[in-house]
Amino acid sequence: HTLARLCGPHERQGTNLRARARVCVCVCVCVTVCLVGSFQALWDRRAARDGTDDGDARFRQSSIHGRRSWLAAPEGAAQDVKGEVTAGHVLAILGPSGAGKTTLLNTLTLQSGGGSPSGFVRVNGEPLTTKLYNVLCAYVEQFDTLWASLTVREHLFYAMACFKPALDAAARDAAIDQLIQRVGLQDFQDVRGGNEITRGLSSGNKRRLSVALALVKSPAILFLDEPTSGVDSASAMRMMTFLKNIAAEINIAVACTIHQPPASVFADFDNTMILSMGRVAYFGKAHLLGEYLGTIGYPPGAETNVAEYVLDLVNKDFTPVAGVRAVLDKWAERNGAAYGVEEPSSTTAGEQRSATRLEQPKTASFATQLAVLTNRSVLVAAREPLAYLLRLAANFGTNIFFGIIYIKTRDMEQGQVASRTYFLMFCMGIPMQFVLISNFVYHYQWLSLKREVKDGMYNPAAAAIASWIVQVPMMFVLAVVSLTPPFLLGALSFEGFPMALVFYALCFWAFEGMAQAFAVLPNVIFALFGYLSAYFTAFLFCGMFVDPVDVVWPLRAFCYVLPLGWALQSYIYSCYHYISHHSGTLPCMPGEALPEGGVCSDQGFYCWSESDPTGAVCFGETGDQILDSLSVQFAIFGPDAHYARNAGFIVAFGLVCRLGYVGIIHALTQLYGGQEPAPPAESYSVMIEEEGAESGAGGDGQAVAIKVGEETDAAPEGSKVVWAGSGGEPQQVTFAFRDIGYSIPQGKGAASQVLQHVSATVKNGELLGIVGSSGAGKTILLDTLTFSKGPGTPTGKILLNGTPMTRRMFHDSAIYVPREDNLWPTLTAREHIDFAFSLFKPQLDAQSRERAVDQLLAVTGMASAQDTKAGGFLFKGLSGGQRRRLALAVALVKDPSVIILDEPTSGLDSAAAAAVMKLLSTIATRSSAAVLCTIHQPSAEVFSGFHKVLVLSEGRTAFCGERTAIAPYFESIAMPLSKGANPAEAVLDLVSKDTSSAEAVAKVLDKWAESGASAAAAGEEPSATGDAVALGRAAAARSAFGATLHVFRRQLELALNDPLQYTGRLVVCPFLISFFGLVYVASHEANQKQVPFRLFYMWWVIALSNCLSITTVIGTNRDIRSVVYEIRAGMYPSASYVLSTSLVQIPMLVILSFAISVCAFAIGGWPFEGYISFVFQFATSLFAFESLAQLLAVLFVNPVFGMLCHLIMWSSSILFCGLVFRGEDVVWPFRAFYYALPLKWGMNGVGYDIFISQDFSGAVLCEPGSIIETAGGAESVCTDAGFYCPETATSFGCWGRTGTQVLDTMHMTYESLNSKDERLLDFAVQLAMVVALKLGFAFTLQRTVSASDTPH
Repeated sequence: HTLARLCGPHERQGTNLRARARVCVCVCVCVTVCLVGSFQALWDRRAARDGTDDGDARFRQSSIHGRRSWLAAPEGAAQDVKGEVTAGHVLAILGPSGAGKTTLLNTLTLQSGGGSPSGFVRVNGEPLTTKLYNVLCAYVEQFDTLWASLTVREHLFYAMACFKPALDAAARDAAIDQLIQRVGLQDFQDVRGGNEITRGLSSGNKRRLSVALALVKSPAILFLDEPTSGVDSASAMRMMTFLKNIAAEINIAVACTIHQPPASVFADFDNTMILSMGRVAYFGKAHLLGEYLGTIGYPPGAETNVAEYVLDLVNKDFTPVAGVRAVLDKWAERNGAAYGVEEPSSTTAGEQRSATRLEQPKTASFATQLAVLTNRSVLVAAREPLAYLLRLAANFGTNIFFGIIYIKTRDMEQGQVASRTYFLMFCMGIPMQFVLISNFVYHYQWLSLKREVKDGMYNPAAAAIASWIVQVPMMFVLAVVSLTPPFLLGALSFEGFPMALVFYALCFWAFEGMAQAFAVLPNVIFALFGYLSAYFTAFLFCGMFVDPVDVVWPLRAFCYVLPLGWALQSYIYSCYHYISHHSGTLPCMPGEALPEGGVCSDQGFYCWSESDPTGAVCFGETGDQILDSLSVQFAIFGPDAHYARNAGFIVAFGLVCRLGYVGIIHALTQLYGGQEPAPPAESYSVMIEEEGAESGAGGDGQAVAIKVGEETDAAPEGSKVVWAGSGGEPQQVTFAFRDIGYSIPQGKGAASQVLQHVSATVKNGELLGIVGSSGAGKTILLDTLTFSKGPGTPTGKILLNGTPMTRRMFHDSAIYVPREDNLWPTLTAREHIDFAFSLFKPQLDAQSRERAVDQLLAVTGMASAQDTKAGGFLFKGLSGGQRRRLALAVALVKDPSVIILDEPTSGLDSAAAAAVMKLLSTIATRSSAAVLCTIHQPSAEVFSGFHKVLVLSEGRTAFCGERTAIAPYFESIAMPLSKGANPAEAVLDLVSKDTSSAEAVAKVLDKWAESGASAAAAGEEPSATGDAVALGRAAAARSAFGATLHVFRRQLELALNDPLQYTGRLVVCPFLISFFGLVYVASHEANQKQVPFRLFYMWWVIALSNCLSITTVIGTNRDIRSVVYEIRAGMYPSASYVLSTSLVQIPMLVILSFAISVCAFAIGGWPFEGYISFVFQFATSLFAFESLAQLLAVLFVNPVFGMLCHLIMWSSSILFCGLVFRGEDVVWPFRAFYYALPLKWGMNGVGYDIFISQDFSGAVLCEPGSIIETAGGAESVCTDAGFYCPETATSFGCWGRTGTQVLDTMHMTYESLNSKDERLLDFAVQLAMVVALKLGFAFTLQRTVSASDTPH
């Protein structure tokens, strides 16, 4: 029926239009069929071309060989790297941070990077091309890109269906079962992947699933980037053992990078390559590495983890550069010959490799891929709430809300026609904004799609078409759900529902394609902003806010290209066309004099009332008359539907977006997704930092190596201020916790015991290491000890010098350094530490503070990076290791009695991790502090830095005591540690079910609970000493006023440097306002036609500028973690931050308002008499939305949710600003929004400033009751309004001569505007909103800071 309506006869369309419509539909169908057929043919041709003739040419011996490969990049350059990995073996690529591991792996996997790779990468003697890579290789990246809503088994099922189409159902299920068993996911095969929003697999299990997906392809070569990242040593060993076994079983070559391998993991490597400063330090048999180092004069000690030793040896951050170069030069003398590997003659090897044929896996045909991927898309659409379910609810709820807001439009009165038109426009326009949610979904799906296409799983066009097949019916479902409320609540005729449904669904389909195209941007934030920009552009040019004739070229093209205007035209026509009666009109004969004055227009009707004597609000009785009247102001409306034409434009836009999406993903995955190395040049150079070249390294040209674990007599005078506070005798500190337990409710009265009876004591000068496998309870224990709010209930005691510790005592005497670095992106390392000293040590004068900062920078190894900014997602800064050391340095400024750290060595190489632990040990001794830290995978050297060790497993204690007692204890319970192994690894192997067994772990735990050592570890509670010094080291902190002053200075500096705060908007806002000024350039003329467009320009200036405060949600959400950390550390009170940010906001927002207003007044031709008043009222409006953004940033942990909430509040504020309906027409309690949201109050005052002093041509003043001459030459009577428009046939569109008259006329339609001067009231109301929002922000921030759980 709908297709017949679209392409069949219509009472207002001619034969030619019907013919064009039928041709349009036929062309669309033919194009779709041809596209599918073409993709099928191309895929089959590619498979035939890439396949082999020899059915028995099996993959038996392949190798990847790299030679003379380097990158011409300023950082991370690789020079003359040579190596080889053969089938059945594992090559591990090791190196300290910045050694070039990632650069090399990107080169080997043909990834596009920031440099230009050159050299030779060969497989069986053949150059590794992008096409060959897709056939033979698979790559498991460091960050897992899985489908959040698919289970483990479903991931493998779809991969099998694409890679192994020849398998029948039984064989496929058997293969999946075998693979799940191999990777150890049999207990998790029905668990979904999960993401930031939905829970799913753990990070370790995600790594296993990623490896399993790569193995489904049966690749000849498997690359892995940090496969053991984020897992404990037991899991890491299991992963590497699995990879070694897989390499041998199915005869594939495995190459992987490893950050800091334990001895057990290193033992599973066949060959290893050591990189440093972009050069090779060793390549050969892993077990012969120690032997080689001995031959060049660097023999490792007995029972030393050789991997840790060599990584320390070649780390230029902790070893003199000259020493590192000596090791590199020794290897260079070998000309790249592998150590301990017998190489066949080059001729034999070359002939053998060239002769070896690598069989092309028989992947699924294009049609099979399309069927499989369509099935997956349907499953994802059904399960993923963000895909469609959330939008269904949001669209339905939003349009019900609009229906209630516009409930008065059911009355079918003249005064409600404009409101009804905006009601219908919002019911279509706002749901298109919610397509933003699918933009978020498509971005994360694109990450998975990119990996799968890169590995040759399917053609990207098949994935695209599969998603489109699912989109089409879902667009109609969304349209039905979205349209039903306005038709029911708005009393619309359901005769127009079918065509309204078609255009609603088509509009959804077009915007869905646009969101999918934007999803391929590199960052989800960029994707969201890209879509929002396109959406607002479509909203602006939809025909409701601009007349295309008035828009200059090429901007006018937006009016014709974007789909919303075409959809609105036909959609609103179908809604109005079937309405037969609106009250308030009287019939008349065209040209006759009217009783109340004036002449009857050609329309044949008129309106008169005491409130509207001019008939300015008179649209007509029938729907077609109303559409004709609306066309005077809105160019898109008229008595014709243009169904076929508009559908053609919308479909064309959607097709262009989708074809563009296919082209982009094809280019990014097939054309530009890979970068083959170029042949090497005859000469080249790689930039290597010279000794002493870094700032802070000294000026004598000698390398600086700080030994933080040793005392030195060369420390500058006064350096003790960093650790010892006021000096004097060492303070006695005893930090203890007794019988700590933690239970999490599980529903129906049940509770899960996460911790049980955990006790330990650590004294000043001691370092307690808390170790355990994943899920042992380390994080929950730390949350309990730091009084952090969690999901459960803690029990037990926490004592400081025998006194029960409170949240306030922790605030004064302890500090917590979390795993996430809470740094300010635009501040340098020196500025971070200097700011901390200014607040924690206010008694220091400038010279002493400078000296203390210098010493702390040197001791933490940050002197060379002291002027480097911390960095963030917008720009690069400190490395991961440097960020960890800086966070520790900031914490040390407080001079705490107790220091608690969560994973202080996470992400660091062995040398950097050992240096951090030595520093902690030194700090514990010098500052008389008790130090506790959790460690995930400690190396032998890191483990040796602990004085005491607490081993956890399944929430219970397996050991607690002196580090040196750990081996004797386990020997005493008949579970001796492995000889010569890292004790930490050996213990973790014993208490992990993955490497041991559940029975063995339970035995270890029970033995400890039964032993006397358990009671000894708990010990007697220390007596309360009342040590005021130990409990009050932070007493000298700066006063609240002084703290506020220093925070204000920092926030002012951030405001001037951070683009997310104000500088970005100072650039973007004037540009956008100028852009809108070009769109509304005709409104510069003060005439009757341009009155509403001048209003719309003002509306966009105010509304869009306030919308951009959404960047504050992102920036403040990012910063709030640092703020909460600093407040909890006692650096300053929360009120200081709230007050200082407010004081910074005031001048910055006034400056922003000034910059925007200059552009708007100059371009819009607004009278400068009201400029000053406009600036301050506009700044107050900006201040209100800025305060709202701050509140949302602290309310939501995830910034995406905060951004969505901000958009909802901003959209609601636009809706309730008084320009799209009258507040008195809204039912309570919804009418409260009209008064509670800020934009309404901002519009009133700025509208007065713009219109009140302006005269508008096209209207003539007259005395009420006097005789006037109308456009047709007929005489009439001047109405009580005191003006008339001689050039217009109707009163509609005649606003007035003076600003007062224009404001009074607009007040009948736009309630927030009037000729009364209420600017002071508007300013006061907005200021009151700012105060309320600031109080909410302060309360929420304080609640976040003070949220804690105290054990009882």
